[in-house]
Amino acid sequence: MKKRKTEITVETERLLLIRQRRPWVRAWCDGCAKHANMITAAEAAAAARVSSRTVYRWVEAEKVHFTETLEGLLLICFNSLTKWR
Repeated sequence: MKKRKTEITVETERLLLIRQRRPWVRAWCDGCAKHANMITAAEAAAAARVSSRTVYRWVEAEKVHFTETLEGLLLICFNSLTKWR
C-alpha cells in the first residue's frame, strides 16, 4: 500500500491599527534616510506585542531605527518596526 502525503499551506495577513490620542510624530530617520512616523518605545512594544525591554534590546542591537528627542525621549521608526517584525 502506497502512503499519501498531504501538504497544507496557510497564508495569513496581519493588519496593525494603532489609535493614538496625539498626532503622529514625524521626524528624520537616519536608517530610512527620510522623514518617518515615530512612536514611543511603549507604543512600539504594544504594536509588536513584546515587552518594552525587548524594544530597548532591538534598539541596542540596531534592529530598528530610532532617534532621541532633545528631552531624551526615545522614538522608534514605525516603518523599521513593521519591516523587521
